Amino acid sequence: MDSHRGQWPIAGVLALLMLGELILMNGPRSAEALVWLLSVPLCIAAVASFRSRAFTIPVAVASVLASSFVIRLFDVSTQTILSPLTIAETAACLVLTAVVVREEPRRAAMWSVGSLMAVSLFAAIVRDNWFLSHNYSEMFGALVLGFAAVGTGLYFRARDSESGRLLAAAVTDAQKEERIALARELHDVVAHHVTGMLVQAQAALEVSDDDPRAAHRLLPGIVRSGTEALGAMRRLVGTLRQGENNDVATTDLAADVISAVERTRELGIETRLRIDLPDDVPPELGRSVLRLVQEALTNVHKHAQGPTTIDVEISRTARNALRVVVADDGRPGELNQGGYGLVGMRERVDLLGGLFSAGPRENGWQVLAELPLEGKK
Repeated sequence: MDSHRGQWPIAGVLALLMLGELILMNGPRSAEALVWLLSVPLCIAAVASFRSRAFTIPVAVASVLASSFVIRLFDVSTQTILSPLTIAETAACLVLTAVVVREEPRRAAMWSVGSLMAVSLFAAIVRDNWFLSHNYSEMFGALVLGFAAVGTGLYFRARDSESGRLLAAAVTDAQKEERIALARELHDVVAHHVTGMLVQAQAALEVSDDDPRAAHRLLPGIVRSGTEALGAMRRLVGTLRQGENNDVATTDLAADVISAVERTRELGIETRLRIDLPDDVPPELGRSVLRLVQEALTNVHKHAQGPTTIDVEISRTARNALRVVVADDGRPGELNQGGYGLVGMRERVDLLGGLFSAGPRENGWQVLAELPLEGKK
C-alpha cells in the first residue's frame, strides 16, 4: 500500500476521535477547550507526516508539552486509555511513530521516536504522576502500544525495501530484454544484408578477371543489400535515441519471404520455396517467421560448405501452428554448432511458445520451427 493512500483514512479517524473528545466534555471550561485545541496541531502533524516530516516531530513535542503544562496548571481532567495522553494524542503519536520508522533513515527515526518517548514520559509525570501512583497497568499498556507502532513501521519499512528490490530487478530485467532484442535484431537483419553484400562481393572478385561483365552484374545486388543494411541500422539508431519501436512487423509476410528467397537466388544458390499461409497471420508471428527465414538463409551463406540447393517451406500444421523449415545440402561448418544466430532464433521461437530445432541431417543442415498461430499458451 502506498503510504500516501493511507493518509486520508487516518485523518478521518483522528477527526472522529477529536470530535468524540469534544462531545464528551462536560460543559467545557476554557482550560479544557485550550487542551483540546492544543492537540489539534499534533493530529495535523500526524496526517502531514505521510508527505513531509520536516517539522512534524517538533510540532508534536511542542503540542504535548504545552497541553501537559495546561493540564497540570488548571488540573484538567482528560480521557485516556493506556497512555498519559488523550485518546486523540495517543493515536496521533502512534501514527507518527509508525510513519517515521517506515520512512526516515535509521538515525533520524531513532531520534524522532526517542523524542516522542521522552515527551510522553514527561506527560506521564506532569499530568497524572504515574510513577507516584504506581499505575503499572497503564505503563505496561503504553509500552505495548509503543512497541506495536514501532513494529508496524518496521514491517512496512521491510516491505517497502523488498518492493524496491523487486522493482530494481524488474527494471534490470526489462533493460536486459531490450538489449537482447536489439542485439537479436542487429544480428538477424543487419548481418543478413551485410552477409549478402559480402557473398556478392566475393563472387564478383572471383569472376572479375575472366568476366568483367558478370562482376558488373553483381554490383546492383551489393548496392541494394547495402541500402537495406543502412536502413536497418538507422531504425536501430532511432530505437536507441528515441525509444521508437524498431522491430516493425511485416505487412506482407509472403512478399517479404519471397524477396528474401530472391536475394538468395541472386547469390547463385538454387532456392526452392513452398509457402502456404493462412489468411490472417498475427504481426508478431509474421515478423518472427521472416526473421527466422532470413537468419537461416544467412547461415547457409556463412557456414555451409558447397551448398547447391536450399529448400524453404512455410506451411500450416494440423495443430494450428506455422511450420518453418529451411534445409540445405551443404556440409555443415563448425560454426553451425552454435553462435548468436541460433541463439537468437531459439529466443524468438521461445517468446512465442513454439518449438525449435537446428542441426545436421542426412545430406546437409536443417532449421525447423513451429510457431502457434494463437500466441504463447
